[in-house]
Amino acid sequence: MKCKSLFFLLLWVNTAIAQSGCPDPQATNYNAAATSNDGSCLYPITSYTPIFEANLPNDLQEISGLTQGGSKWWGHNDSGYQEEFFSIDPEAGNIFQKVTVKNAKNRDWEDIASDGINLYVGDFGNNNNDRQNLGIYIVPLFWIGNSNSETVQDTEWSFLPFSYADQTNFTTQPEDSTVFDCEAMIFCNDRIQLFTKSRRNYNTVHYVVNPTSNVAEKLEIFDAQGLITGASLSPDGKLIALIGYDLRPFIPTVFCWLLWDWPSGTNQFFAGNKRRIELGTALQIGQVESVGFSGDRSGYISNENTQFNGVTIVGESVRSFDFSPWVPASVGTGEAATSEQAFEIYPNPFSQTVQFQFSSEGKPDLLRVKNQLGQTVLTLEEVPETLDLSFLPKGFYVLESWREDQLVGQAKILKQ
Repeated sequence: MKCKSLFFLLLWVNTAIAQSGCPDPQATNYNAAATSNDGSCLYPITSYTPIFEANLPNDLQEISGLTQGGSKWWGHNDSGYQEEFFSIDPEAGNIFQKVTVKNAKNRDWEDIASDGINLYVGDFGNNNNDRQNLGIYIVPLFWIGNSNSETVQDTEWSFLPFSYADQTNFTTQPEDSTVFDCEAMIFCNDRIQLFTKSRRNYNTVHYVVNPTSNVAEKLEIFDAQGLITGASLSPDGKLIALIGYDLRPFIPTVFCWLLWDWPSGTNQFFAGNKRRIELGTALQIGQVESVGFSGDRSGYISNENTQFNGVTIVGESVRSFDFSPWVPASVGTGEAATSEQAFEIYPNPFSQTVQFQFSSEGKPDLLRVKNQLGQTVLTLEEVPETLDLSFLPKGFYVLESWREDQLVGQAKILKQ
């Protein structure tokens, strides 16, 4: 009878542990028992001031895209400028190289992204909702030489046209009613991903471009509470930054949404954590149009020349950011959420010691034990089959297993 009671007690505890909720200790609704992220995390108002790095030359007065591709940084202007982009130094503001895309057309270039092989230049600005020639220029980095002025021939680049799956009306609309305008793009999971800018309701719609059907397929929608003007994916693929501004206050404000810990193996970026960082006002850092990661949690933002009544308030410039205080390196999208693939641990709950049963890949190179605040309380480079954790206070802990600097498994355990 006691064994049966114990069995149902353990079953109840494990069921209670295996629940969805908010697993981020920084959130106001943090749930220590949550083992899967249901996207419900709420965060306090967070303000951060990016660090000024450099003014940009006049050639980039209307800089609208910024990305790192290969070993270089690339930026470009939007409509009204030539069909060219530039290799720049984001910390000094210098232009190293001008690249002309021969026989292309800059109708409204709004963002640039890279997969390390190609540059993707988005010609999808659509201020009046009436464009039927949207597309992305694909420029292989291979064809860009090293001289100060280069030309990519029209036989060397390609153009991927697309239309929105849910747009059927192409009549001209007032600018404050646009919903199919876009200024933000990343390349992720072998697809071009777009985030729209809606002046009608200040949300953003996430589309995935299908290169076979030339259709931008609607995937999800998010209340951005502002106009999204740029996007970037971190080098480790675990963090997306959506930059933008809100024109509704008397003095427009600038912000950045951080997205991470979305369901592994999916494009449901808004199903994970969503934290807004307030970056200041447009009077302080200008009309920010682009963002690019240099590291997994750090990078640069750029603003175009910002004027009021013909007077420049903030010149075109670059600022750096570091978002690591809000998105730790050990937390992010794509990490193994189920311990079964890497190891099993028992008993759970426990009081003194725990035992491990590892997968066929063997023991990990490193084991970390973290408390409910995300702090590492124990690190082991030699992982035993039995581990004495009697020194820990009662509560929930997360065990992370690492192999070759990659997180390969997680398990949440309860000490009684």
